[in-house]
Amino acid sequence: MERQQLQFLREALVAAWKDGQGPKPDAIDLGFQWLFGTGNKVDFFTAGDEFTEQIRNDHSMYYVRAEIVTKIRDGDSEFSGGYSVMNREGWPRLLSDATDVLSLGGTGTAKNWASGGKFGTSTATFIGSYGYKFKVISRDSKTGKAKIGIQIDNDTTIASFAHLPGPAKKYIEKYVGNPLTGIADAFDLPLRTKHQTVYWEEGVNLR
Repeated sequence: MERQQLQFLREALVAAWKDGQGPKPDAIDLGFQWLFGTGNKVDFFTAGDEFTEQIRNDHSMYYVRAEIVTKIRDGDSEFSGGYSVMNREGWPRLLSDATDVLSLGGTGTAKNWASGGKFGTSTATFIGSYGYKFKVISRDSKTGKAKIGIQIDNDTTIASFAHLPGPAKKYIEKYVGNPLTGIADAFDLPLRTKHQTVYWEEGVNLR
């Protein structure tokens, strides 16, 4: 078993011991858990989990994979980066997500069906922007292919929920979102921070 996999499993076991990890929740479960302050503080997902497969198939991964391939071609065997909804998609994405929530998933379901899972999944709506890192597990110079491990990390907080674009963003985050998140975390209240870590392995073509 690769070192990356072992490290991931160690982290998952520690989280399970601390938080009583049970059956894997989906994005809707996570949303209600965050709202009411229930469930695990840390959730781990691997290949085959619905949460993993939805984000793995999401359109945002086109940008992430392109950046990963560029980094490997430049000689990096590991790298940490991120996907920003506002930088890549802007206001239309916020409006789309809000419409999806208000329609109880109706518009998202339609987009998901029409796009073959690239747009509108509950996981994409829930996770929004996220951080990622990758590590090269193996590389074949003859075929130009590499096997990589990809890990996505996301914190769901009051600050991220109130993360609006524009000049007021940093002030809302500093004086509203972060203080309220700190209180919720300190007293284990509803809207406390929930963290998601997603890991899977896949092949990429470097040519």
